[in-house]
Amino acid sequence: MAFKWWIWLIVGLCIGVAASSILVLSFIKPVEPIDHEYVALIQLSGTISYTESPLALLSGETLTPNQVESLINRVESDPFAKAVVLVVNSPGGSAAASEEIYQLVKKLAESRVVIAYITEYGASGGYYITLPSDEIMASPHALTGSVGAVSLVINYAELMNKLGIYAETFKSGKLKDVGSAWRPMTQEEKKLMQSMVNSIAKIFEERVRESRGDKIKSWDEVLTARPYLGIQAVNVGLIDKIGSLEDAVKDARTLAGLPETAPTRWIKPKAPSLLELLLGGGESEGMKLSYEVLMMWPLPSAIDPDQLTVRCATIS
Repeated sequence: MAFKWWIWLIVGLCIGVAASSILVLSFIKPVEPIDHEYVALIQLSGTISYTESPLALLSGETLTPNQVESLINRVESDPFAKAVVLVVNSPGGSAAASEEIYQLVKKLAESRVVIAYITEYGASGGYYITLPSDEIMASPHALTGSVGAVSLVINYAELMNKLGIYAETFKSGKLKDVGSAWRPMTQEEKKLMQSMVNSIAKIFEERVRESRGDKIKSWDEVLTARPYLGIQAVNVGLIDKIGSLEDAVKDARTLAGLPETAPTRWIKPKAPSLLELLLGGGESEGMKLSYEVLMMWPLPSAIDPDQLTVRCATIS
């Protein structure tokens, strides 16, 4: 009898799931295919990182190279997508992830007209990823630029001493625990960290020179790493013009030789399958904690798996 009871329970659950699926699917409007040339719109929003980690709870939405690659691949595989507008709203993030997204956008720009439109933030890594575009446009009030790097290391040594908490570190080399939160940094360590920050800032500078070398009015000013409002960024040469998203779409149509009536289409991440919705997806990115020594703005905290020290590190 018990066996039969379990059978009926399983059958009931299956029927319930099927009924729920039918109900959900009945409210989903199918996407009508576009069989003529159009302008693709891609939203690039959030803190740039390699993973959607718990840090996203503090810094908001996360933008990863995998997400960007998936969206760009869909555009590149569609012969009717003749131009692309990247709608950027990012304050930056991981230096390495920003470089990877930069390369993805650069490859896209080889086969499509690409316009970058900065809505609210396009600073640091958020600006970095717009550089390969044919044109960079921004809202007059958007925060842009911040061409440079910074690394912040927080030290808790004095506080821990007052609390009577002490740490013993065993290391194979004198620089293995550089940036440890349990002790002040030595002059040698400070020079090392500064050299790393300078190296990453130099790569950022080179990317700007490659893309906008003849447009920058004052390199001395730009390389102070200050952010600019969109209306200021035009004057210094970091962006081409200010305007609205509609203006960016108009420019994309013009550069791609499309008629003024050419439609637009948002290219959005694919929705999870029904099974993923029911089971909560595959591997939970939310369970991962990303550790990145050098990051772009803002300031996420991270745990060093070797030293078990909490630190904040950024580049912007």
